[in-house]
Amino acid sequence: MSNENEKPTQETGEEESKAEATQQEAPQTEETEAPEKGGIGKYVAMVTSLKEEKPLVFYGGIVGILVILLALLYFSGGGGEQVKAPAIQVGQTYKLINPNVTGGGDVLLLQAPGRMGATDPELRDKEQICVVKAGTSARLQEQTVVNYVKYVKVEPLEGDCRGKSGWTSFVNLKQ
Repeated sequence: MSNENEKPTQETGEEESKAEATQQEAPQTEETEAPEKGGIGKYVAMVTSLKEEKPLVFYGGIVGILVILLALLYFSGGGGEQVKAPAIQVGQTYKLINPNVTGGGDVLLLQAPGRMGATDPELRDKEQICVVKAGTSARLQEQTVVNYVKYVKVEPLEGDCRGKSGWTSFVNLKQ
């Protein structure tokens, strides 16, 4: 009986030594494979295999991610305060001040609305009616919207431009 006990012990001892030998070899192979399949490479291989084996799951995941991104874009924002524009009425008197200049600047009056950003100097000079000094009082005659920008037609009541009427941006009106 003791012989039987010794043989399994010797066999298990041999198995243990073989297992230890393979364990010692395994870390070396893992270290050599780690740079190849570590990090991003592992995920790329996983995604590629998912695409080949289960294309419905793969493309469904892409669609799901796109739907979530579109929902975030659609429902995000809008939480800021909006500046309320003053209610303007035709016939009322307002001050003309250009808010785009520090401390307020002069206001350009043009023949037609929507030409404020004309880049051609000759066209701008041809359509320009007058340059109104900042703070000049003016009466509102008309209002319109061109390319989503509100424009007003005003007639200055004082200064060099008195009696002339022209178009300017709505933001130039102050009460």
